[in-house]
Amino acid sequence: MPSPNTSSVNDAPSINRPVGIIGGTHFDARLGEAFFQQQGVTTVARGISDTPEEASALQILSPFKLHRMVVNELNRLKQDHDIHTVCLYCNSLSAAIDPAAAAEETGLRVITPLDVYRLGADRYRRMGLMAANCQSLGGIEKVILTQNEAAQVIGAAMLEIAVEIEKGTDPREILRSFGLLQLVRFFEAAAVEVLILGCTHFPYLKASLEGVTAIPLLDPAAEMVWLCQSGE
Repeated sequence: MPSPNTSSVNDAPSINRPVGIIGGTHFDARLGEAFFQQQGVTTVARGISDTPEEASALQILSPFKLHRMVVNELNRLKQDHDIHTVCLYCNSLSAAIDPAAAAEETGLRVITPLDVYRLGADRYRRMGLMAANCQSLGGIEKVILTQNEAAQVIGAAMLEIAVEIEKGTDPREILRSFGLLQLVRFFEAAAVEVLILGCTHFPYLKASLEGVTAIPLLDPAAEMVWLCQSGE
């Protein structure tokens, strides 16, 4: 897994064609658009759901419907904006559908956070994982173990954290209200080598988490930019 303390974005080749961004929610899409544009990448962003609750319900209860919704958005991006590469800027969305099937159906390159975890799965033996829902936990764990059977993934999921982040609740209040300080101590006691921020909302908490633990934090965003650029 790419080092949580280094980024290859600045070394990536330049890109002229825009990159599509699809978020599990409109908030995800705006986050992805903002991050990619900070790296000098032109984007066109689309969100699938209005709220984290709606997104999670689709992901868990209606994955086939969700797959069709994503494919339809991919086709619109391709037809309307001449886009060849799309980033699914959402861990739980990426775990709920089959990105490879969506890519084959639309003829697009589809990059997801799961690609980052797959490429770097051999870097660590014990990994902590925070996600928005348990399906996302399972999807990320499967990708890592498929690549590295010796890995141990220790996870926790809570959708309400994403809900509070979309409300703009102070990160320190989120840590306090949802027991995240205790969760960090749990991960420390479990001797994890890295803590994966397995939801694209969670970098909102990154600075606050870094203030209470020495565990390196892994946000896949920078490596997703690299993967989107490197294939063009």
